[in-house]
Amino acid sequence: MSVPIGLRLDNNPGEIRVQGSGHNLVISSLFSPVLGAGASSNGLRILPKKTLALIGGNIALEGGNLTAPGGQIELGSVNDGTVSINPTTSGWEFGYKGLQNFQNIEMSKRALVDTSGFGNSAIQLVGKQIVLTEGSVALIQNQGAQAASGVNMQASMLLRLSGTSPDGMIPSGVEVETLGGNVGDVVVSTKHLSFEDGAAINSKTFTQASASNIFLNASESIEVKGFSFINPTAASIASGVGSYTFSAGTSGKIAINTGQLTVLDGGTITSGTFGAGTGGELIVNANRSVELSGFNPILSSPSQVAVGAYYSGNSGNLKFISPTIRLYNGGLIASYTFSSGSAGNVTIEAPNFIDITTPTNIENLSYSFPSGISSYAVTPPLPIQKLLNLSSEVSGEASSIKIKTGQLSLSKGSITVSNAGTGSAGNVDVNANIISLQNNSSISAATALGNGGNIFLHANNVQLFGKSTISASATNPLVAIRLLNINAPYKLTVTGSGNGGNIDINTIFLIASQNGQITADAFKGRGGNIYINTQGLFITPDTQITSNSQLGIDGTVEIDFQDRNPSQVKVQPEAIAQTPEIASICPGRSGAIAGKFVFRGRESALFELNKPLYNQSFLESSFVPVEENKPLAKTRSSTIEENTQIVEAQGWVLDSNGQVTLVATKPNEVTPNSSLNSSSCSSVTPVSQLFPSIETSYSDD
Repeated sequence: MSVPIGLRLDNNPGEIRVQGSGHNLVISSLFSPVLGAGASSNGLRILPKKTLALIGGNIALEGGNLTAPGGQIELGSVNDGTVSINPTTSGWEFGYKGLQNFQNIEMSKRALVDTSGFGNSAIQLVGKQIVLTEGSVALIQNQGAQAASGVNMQASMLLRLSGTSPDGMIPSGVEVETLGGNVGDVVVSTKHLSFEDGAAINSKTFTQASASNIFLNASESIEVKGFSFINPTAASIASGVGSYTFSAGTSGKIAINTGQLTVLDGGTITSGTFGAGTGGELIVNANRSVELSGFNPILSSPSQVAVGAYYSGNSGNLKFISPTIRLYNGGLIASYTFSSGSAGNVTIEAPNFIDITTPTNIENLSYSFPSGISSYAVTPPLPIQKLLNLSSEVSGEASSIKIKTGQLSLSKGSITVSNAGTGSAGNVDVNANIISLQNNSSISAATALGNGGNIFLHANNVQLFGKSTISASATNPLVAIRLLNINAPYKLTVTGSGNGGNIDINTIFLIASQNGQITADAFKGRGGNIYINTQGLFITPDTQITSNSQLGIDGTVEIDFQDRNPSQVKVQPEAIAQTPEIASICPGRSGAIAGKFVFRGRESALFELNKPLYNQSFLESSFVPVEENKPLAKTRSSTIEENTQIVEAQGWVLDSNGQVTLVATKPNEVTPNSSLNSSSCSSVTPVSQLFPSIETSYSDD
């Protein structure tokens, strides 16, 4: 008897249908492997380490079970062509090279394809449209030391995974578990891939072996949407993709390649470690766009792509590459630790833009999730502590966020590295053409006990409007939690002894108004340092730039104007008429150094500061050359000869009309008509003493 070299299928071959009562798989808890893997006695079952293949037209498993313990299962739905067959040491290999026409594979009513056992387990499904619903599963649980081959799904048009089993515990999709040796990769190739209503692809390890890698290749789109109720009053399972370790093994890598990635309504893509093992890397490459939006109101969790550490193992790193990225209505890109392991680094490359927006009406909801990009270390709320058996204290390190984009826009959004425990916060590094923060947005690096993180901003334009904040502070736990956008019903034991971080802003123009803040403050520790290197600083009187410490040593603020000198400064007349350029500070405690700095009116341009500045050409058109300036109403003109020496001001006085005059010598006493009195300040403090830590310089280049 000769070995066949192929299986020829004519046009429109017959359907293959397997019916049954469905599987009886059980998952007792999040930390437990599937019970009943490889043990199904109903349906089609073959001897261990053998091959079960169904090759034909449409294939339908309606509660049907296919079991090949430690063996191989092949489902091939072909419309017209020849499927090659080649023997291998572990069974048979089926090839579909050159075939163009496929038909559909559908698994429903808890249908099962299961090769769990002791052997080289493998599953392959090939068709046009592959659909798994109602808790139907492709399952490999490696129970022996020998490595298994993995799962391969090829759908020329669509792979759709939807729903869960009736009890809500078994998601429709792919489950690959390691109880012994490694299991090979999970590979999906299609045009469109969708996860709905709790469906998932998961890889897990419960041993020292690594969990399977997951490679999702969808040339057009991937959509992860929604969740499934376990029961209406308890919790829910989110749709998504996950790779996890519950032991010393490493969780698998997740690599997503697609045109457009959309994660909606509480869907998740996560790589996490619940043990001593390291979390796997998570990479998203979408050549058109990425959008994350919405949240799961049952678990109060946002739509997210995240890497996490829940125990002593360190989280993996997270990387995004896409022309445009939108985070809306709670969408979150995150790296986090809830225990002693460290969070992974977050790297994002978006050549066109990143838009982070939270609708204004979301605050009316009881579960609000500001959209954002985060790396944080924080103790979760008590219900999650109990669910995951976590400690009440977090000691791991938050990691860094690095962003490179054309335009970064935030409206009620946040970019945050924060540590509410004993560890340090990471760094935020943004390189963009335009960085725009509006409507209570924040870029922050906050810490409670450890050292504050650092913020590096490199841009042509940096815009700060509507109570938005750039902060590298180390203050108290409430501040850290607020910056994390977590409304937590629990308390942390924190002394607030951390040091403030550093802020380094390199930009052509920095524009701030409507109570914008740039802060590197601390509580007991030292205030951080703020360095601003710019050609133009345009701010309103309510803007604050501070590096204070309430109980410790203040930091420093340095502003360096590139290629500028004082005679080139453009000012806003309203700012001059209403407020002095330098505000007085009376020290609040004996022996303290005054470090709060409110920069008012200097180098302001003649335009409306309450409107965003979107391009450089608009800003340039707002400038009027010095020689063409006309006298301004309600201001006094003055002439300074070219050879007149400019003397640094040593103090200031108020006259009877409320006018401020800078003086070269220190006044002996408070001006009688001044609003200051001896009860508040015994004398007018010289400028050099008011701001000993602030240096404003002009380059000679």
